[in-house]
Amino acid sequence: MGIISKRLGSALPILMLVVALMIAADDRATAQAATTIVGTAWNADNTPIKGANIRLRNVVTGQIAAVTKANDAGAFTFDNAVGGSYVVELVTDSGHVRAVGNVFTLAPGETVATFVRVRAKVPWASAIFNSTVAAVATVAATAGIAAMAPMGPCQSPPCH
Repeated sequence: MGIISKRLGSALPILMLVVALMIAADDRATAQAATTIVGTAWNADNTPIKGANIRLRNVVTGQIAAVTKANDAGAFTFDNAVGGSYVVELVTDSGHVRAVGNVFTLAPGETVATFVRVRAKVPWASAIFNSTVAAVATVAATAGIAAMAPMGPCQSPPCH
């Protein structure tokens, strides 16, 4: 045995344990590293929503992870979030969800940018008359077709 082996012989297992614990602690710190989420709340006309109430919801657990208010430019930040999959919700003062952003996943130590936008209000009549079915029916009517019937047996349930 060499001189180093003799001197470290009894201390080597302890040294290896200390190194293993340091590596494990570093792995845990990386796994729990804080993340930052930055975003903006927008109206349907692309104007920022000043002072918007924003919630961060974990999509795996369904729990609200954090809440914040947007600034005058509609910008918001969630600091020190734990890595995971989230969605940003724009809520009213009474807590009702007004709009939901896209689902995103962030890793420990990562910064993610997102947004939430209020959709334009569409009158229900406009939605009906601007649909594809209405367009097909209009074209068929102008061509003199009064009714349409399937050309063969029903292919998908429910068949009558």
